[in-house]
Amino acid sequence: MTGPAVVAILDLDGVLVDLHLDNARVRREVDAILVPAGLGMVGDDLIAGIESACVKFGARDAEAGARLAARLWAVIDQEEARCAPACSIHPGARGLLERLSGVPVALCTKHGHTCTLAALHAVGIDSARFYSIQARTGATSITPAATPVQNILAAPEAAGAERMFLVGHHAADMGATLAAGQAAPAPLVVAIGYAHSMAEVPRLEAAGADFVVTEVSEAAELISAPQSPHTLSMVLLAWNEEASIAAAVRDCRRVGRLWLSGYEIIVVDDGSGDATAARAEAASEGDVRVVRHARNLGMGAALRSGYGAARCEYIAFLPADRQVRPQSLLAFLPWATPETTAISTYVTPPSGESRRLMSLVFSFLVRGLGGMRVHYAGSYMFHRRWLETIDLRTVRSETFVFSFELLERMRQAGSRFAAVTIRPFVREVGQSREVALRRIVRVFGEIARYRVRSLTPPEPKNRR
Repeated sequence: MTGPAVVAILDLDGVLVDLHLDNARVRREVDAILVPAGLGMVGDDLIAGIESACVKFGARDAEAGARLAARLWAVIDQEEARCAPACSIHPGARGLLERLSGVPVALCTKHGHTCTLAALHAVGIDSARFYSIQARTGATSITPAATPVQNILAAPEAAGAERMFLVGHHAADMGATLAAGQAAPAPLVVAIGYAHSMAEVPRLEAAGADFVVTEVSEAAELISAPQSPHTLSMVLLAWNEEASIAAAVRDCRRVGRLWLSGYEIIVVDDGSGDATAARAEAASEGDVRVVRHARNLGMGAALRSGYGAARCEYIAFLPADRQVRPQSLLAFLPWATPETTAISTYVTPPSGESRRLMSLVFSFLVRGLGGMRVHYAGSYMFHRRWLETIDLRTVRSETFVFSFELLERMRQAGSRFAAVTIRPFVREVGQSREVALRRIVRVFGEIARYRVRSLTPPEPKNRR
């Protein structure tokens, strides 16, 4: 009898429920205990601060340290007891559990066991849904540490699991996942950080998150995504992206190793004046090829070079600035057929109202002026057979209009299209390449020239 391929571990507060703890009041009460003892809170993490203070004081006097810890954790217990019965269910939590139907799910939380059961009862989640609940009992914290995760994996329900996904909102959750992965090589441990806002993404990544999502439903999609039988060339477009290229390569590698039967990463360095190419090569684990342009030729030329270098069955491009993450490509894979091209649109615009307005203007120009019927935002994935049908040298646009021209040519050649929605991320360094006036004028000109070419009848063949 084989075990489950996947096990999911969920955090309580911030993923399933919102406890609405009054951290400011708790901090005041904790400080009232620590200051007379000559101690103080360090950092913003309340639990980590209490742990640190207890260790520091206990090193001087173990018995007194135990008494101090009991007083401090009593403050936490009282606040949890006050808030748990009145807590609210976190948006998307029920949908998350429904999407994970059939997946063994455990709960791992830094909160007390009594609080955990009370909170689940308050929001109508049956605690029996979780085959294991690891929560604090007594005057000590359980995160970040490998032991709670190892206890979950040691349960019969997890026997034989190949992958364990932990979904958490706190840096300590990511730390627990890292500790578990270092303690035992199997199963593969994957940390999914759940950011309540884009501002939290860097914090969770710095803490060790393998993936970051901004909706809990996206965590369910990662956990339940099946292994694809296809191979995929991921083409990273980079121009002066030395600050993000290594992370972009790692993003692609994680997706490739977790969900693809084979993959390659092609970095197109479009004439960068920084260390983009060197850092891409340094990030390789035998899975990266770097294509270099001697000067900046534009997005169209970069796509042409990247697609031309691709060797896998399917091909997709991604920006090296990480606004579109490789995890988004999982939505494309179920549609993968030689005749179908998967295209994406954004759930929300990535860079505010100005970028959204600019996208609407370009969409109007592409459709209205250019006459191109296929519209996308983000990325697209196609079978390499289209490279045999369409000579990339005849796709003449050099800006991002290249993609619209290529997709239109695919449509005319008989490609079907499947539309999916993806959620973009905020660009973390630098600024968008498309907002400069000079680039806007260039794009406008390319759309107009494409329209003229499309309306010009082909020259007749020479007659004998």
